[in-house]
This record gives sequence, structure tokens and C-alpha cells, in this order.
Amino acid sequence: MFHCLVVLLVALLALLTACSPAAQPTATAARPSGTTTAPQQTATPATNPFAGVSGIVDPGNTSWPRDVQGLNGKKTIKQKPQRIVTVSVGHDEMTLSLVQPERLVAVGGATKDPTYSNVADLVKDLPVITSKAESILAQSPDLVVTSPFLSPDTVAALEKVGVTVVQTDLRNDPEGRIQDILFLGYMFGEEQRAASLAREVRDRYQALTAMTQTAPQSARPKVLALTSYSGSIWTAGKGSTEGAVIEAAGGVNPAVAAGIDQNQVITKEGVITMKPDVIVITQPTEFGGGDFMNDLLKDPVLADVPAIKGKKVFIVDSKLYTTLSFYNLLGAEHLAGLLWPEKMAGKPSAPFSKPGQGSAAADPYAY
Repeated sequence: MFHCLVVLLVALLALLTACSPAAQPTATAARPSGTTTAPQQTATPATNPFAGVSGIVDPGNTSWPRDVQGLNGKKTIKQKPQRIVTVSVGHDEMTLSLVQPERLVAVGGATKDPTYSNVADLVKDLPVITSKAESILAQSPDLVVTSPFLSPDTVAALEKVGVTVVQTDLRNDPEGRIQDILFLGYMFGEEQRAASLAREVRDRYQALTAMTQTAPQSARPKVLALTSYSGSIWTAGKGSTEGAVIEAAGGVNPAVAAGIDQNQVITKEGVITMKPDVIVITQPTEFGGGDFMNDLLKDPVLADVPAIKGKKVFIVDSKLYTTLSFYNLLGAEHLAGLLWPEKMAGKPSAPFSKPGQGSAAADPYAY
């Protein structure tokens, strides 16, 4: 009797479970306002690389309009932007890796300067803008993406005439770079390309660190990034772009242990105390980098610093070490070649892919 009762209870429980609401098919997400395509499935990290990206309000919405959360609040992008202005070198570098060049309609003067820009060759024929509203509006943009440093008055003037403005930070840690690529790609309506580029950058970073992170911390060279302006010596510490390059290349940044945050002025005594094995000068030769290197090598006060004693002081390409874009991965690959020549032998640093190189079906980074 007891056995029969158990069987009866199990059967009843199965029947109730089958009829419960939880067992019914999950409904698709509601169609966003203005959407003209079928409703999107709810995104999950397993199926959508944009799920969890900070700033994307609804990663399941791949139609228009779409909402994003910028530093200046929630903004609606009504349709796929065709006339983009990004008002900073780092944003320009990332944008030109996500969209066809004709969609970026103007750049600042620094983006045209090969000393500071990794995309100067791609923008040589574009108009030059300033950070003033009238200069930007003259290019009739339908989307302006900019750093938080653009004047609030300029932002207000652009929005007053109906231009969508999204202010974003650009991060300098490896995962932050990936997030920035995906966020910009979503705003531009280039999800496929953004996912492809994000995977490309991540794969290259992982391939680099797989070679450079094998040595124990105690065996890694101490690398100090220095510049000299107006008679002062500057170094890059915790949270700096140069520091992230040093760490990715397998070096140890002694400025971090010295308690230096971001970029700060130090003394010669500070250089002596930090005892770098390698010094990289992230200052263009034509803007004093060469003179600074000579001063370091000839200064008797610094003669016993390991990097100077061993003549391991290098002027590097500043635009790879200081840019606020994933191009600083090229800087990390370059530095790794200086620190670990035997590991990096035969591994030249190739350029990143560009939009339209190969079909999506043939793209090894497609999601």
C-alpha cells in the first residue's frame, strides 16, 4: 500500500509540474519602440558578446532605435549613424577599425599627426575640427562620440539642435579595451565587426601574455617609463597606459611599488631608488626625447642605475605606448621584443585587421 501511495504521489507531482507556468516556453523580449524587425531573443553572455557590456541598455536589441548609457546620461540613437564625429585620437583610432572610413566625417588636428596618431594615413583628406560646437556642426554629424573632457557648453549646443552626443571614457586595461570596442561597435551598428575585432585583440593579448608571463615575478625586468617636460621628469605608475603596456610585455613597473598613481613628477633620487633594469622614453625624439636620453646616460648621479649602467635606455614610439586605444597592444608587443628577444624572435607585430577585410562567413573571429 505504501509503495502504491508513493507511485501515485510521484505521478501527481509530474502532472502538476508539466502544467505549471514554469514549464511553458519562455516568451521573447518585447519589441522596442520603433523597431521594424522581429523581436529579439533575450541576450545571454553565451550567445551575445554585448551582454554585460557597460553602457548598452538592451544588448538584445540589434535594431533601431537603441539606447546607450553615456557619462552624460541615457541617450537614444535613432538610426544607424552615417556621419560620425568622435573628437579624440583614441576614439578616432577605434572608430576607423570598426566602420568604413567614409563614415568618419572629420577629425581633430592631432589625429592627422603621425607623431600622436596611429591612423594618420587614413584621415589625411578629412576636414579638421576643433572642440567648438560650430566647428563640429559644420560637418552635419548624426552622432558625436567624445571623451568626458568635451566642454559641457559644447555638448549642450550640439544637443540643442538635435545631434546625439555620447560621452565615454576610454580604458587602458586589456578587458576595458575589449569593452570599449564592443560599446562603440554597438553604437555604430557594427556588431559583427566589433565582435570580430574584440576577439582579435583578445586573442593577440592572450598570445602575448602566454609568452611574457611565464617567468616568476622576481625574474622579470623592472621597466620604468619616463618623459621630461619643462625641466621635470615624469613617470607612469599604477593605472597608467604606459604601466599597462609594461605589465602586458612581462615587465614589472617599479613606479607602482613606489606608490605612484597615473603620471607624476619624480626626482632623480626617485629613479635611483626604483632601480629600473630598463628605461623606455615615451617622448618623441623631435620633442626632446633624444636630448632627454642623452642627459640620462651622461648624468653621473644616475650612473649606477642598472638601466643606465647597462645602456638599456630606449626611445619608443610614443603613439603606441600612450594611445587611449587598443593600439597600445602593439606597444606591448614591441616592448616584449626588447625584454624577451629570445621568446619574441620570429614573431613580428602585424597590423590589425580593418573593416571589410573578408566576408563575415570567412571571418575567424565572427560570433
